[in-house]
Amino acid sequence: MKKRKTLLKICMIILLLALSACNLPAPATEVDPVVAAQLTLTAAAVLTPSLTPSLTNTASPTSSPTIALSSTPALTGTPSFPYVTLSQATNCRTGPSQAYTLIDTFLVGQTIEVIGKHPFDSYWYVRSPNNSNVTCWMWGFYATGGNLGNVPIFTPPPTYTPVPLPTFDVAYVDSGKCLGWWTRINLKNTGTLALKSMSISLKDTVTNETRNSSSNGFQDVNACVLSTVDPSLEPGESYTIVSPSLNADPAGHELSATITLCTEVSQGGSCVSKTLEFTP
Repeated sequence: MKKRKTLLKICMIILLLALSACNLPAPATEVDPVVAAQLTLTAAAVLTPSLTPSLTNTASPTSSPTIALSSTPALTGTPSFPYVTLSQATNCRTGPSQAYTLIDTFLVGQTIEVIGKHPFDSYWYVRSPNNSNVTCWMWGFYATGGNLGNVPIFTPPPTYTPVPLPTFDVAYVDSGKCLGWWTRINLKNTGTLALKSMSISLKDTVTNETRNSSSNGFQDVNACVLSTVDPSLEPGESYTIVSPSLNADPAGHELSATITLCTEVSQGGSCVSKTLEFTP
């Protein structure tokens, strides 16, 4: 700031001298006004510092690189344990056939651990990828995998054979009176198993009287005389039995008889029940 003021004072003095020279009588050696002005400009150029502002390089802000977030890559490594994958969804059961109970269903793309194999059929004994506590037999038709060379042979469980249940038809025959009011009912064995015992519960819905009886074999009544006991009712056979007697005349009353037949004596084995409603 001081240098600039000094420079301005010098320029003013030189300019005044030049103007004075224009008005005073010319000396022996006259200073040309043009030369004086040029000298003034030269002096100003010499004494005037460069006013060109220095440019300061301001670093442009560096933008932070954008990091693209990618999803966790899927595991593509080959499992170290014996495994298979499926080209079609496949059921897994308690044994190596459709006769066994269904346990789980595996989908395409799942990695399924193999524990054992069938001795000769195309079945694998596997661990469920849906529940590690579940093991079952899976058909291998749609399965391909790896590390299967040393999979042990497993003996499958015996084939499950469902036990057939007894079946029969029942029909009202007639009613009569001896010491009490009896009812005769016809039974027909429509199943594949012999029937060896029975129980009957007879109820008069009007009087609410209920009578129960059970027996091994089957027995009928003829003219108030009980027939001999037939020890079994074979498949396809029919037999007319007598129910326990009621105290009141059931004529015109709605009766309900529940009959249970079993494949073994004393209501053992497989049993099945039916209820018959009728009006004598």
